[in-house]
Amino acid sequence: MSKVTINDKEYDTDSMTEEQLELLNVLQQNTVIANQLDHQIQCVRAVGKVKLEELVKLLDVKEEKKT
Repeated sequence: MSKVTINDKEYDTDSMTEEQLELLNVLQQNTVIANQLDHQIQCVRAVGKVKLEELVKLLDVKEEKKT
């Protein structure tokens, strides 16, 4: 007997219809994919931040050499 909580209400998956189980599966996949995308966005932002810092550092060094 497996249970799932939806909107603070517990449901027994053993008593769900095929259609309900399919929708539950789609929602679970949706959650996994959304979490993966959130992680990817965080990684892209982190790399962008590091690369921006690298660029600023190089630009500052170039400016120092001019003076």
